[in-house]
Amino acid sequence: MNHQYTIIQFLPFVFFSLFAIPFAIGNGYLATRLGKSAAVWVILTLIPIINYLFGIYVLYKVIFAVLDRNARAGATGAPGPA
Repeated sequence: MNHQYTIIQFLPFVFFSLFAIPFAIGNGYLATRLGKSAAVWVILTLIPIINYLFGIYVLYKVIFAVLDRNARAGATGAPGPA
């Protein structure tokens, strides 16, 4: 078996795994701000293929958190954006 060919096949996995690490750290911070389990969010971000679906979930979760926070600020009479 040619080991060089095996290493070349493995490089994209390594690249995408290293690319996911900063997103996992950021999602950990987001999870704590949103009151969710940071460990679960980090693990789901690091699992290949699952992380694409989880990224969509995180996007919607953040959007809804911002909308809810804006609705609460409007309900309390706090000044909103101009």
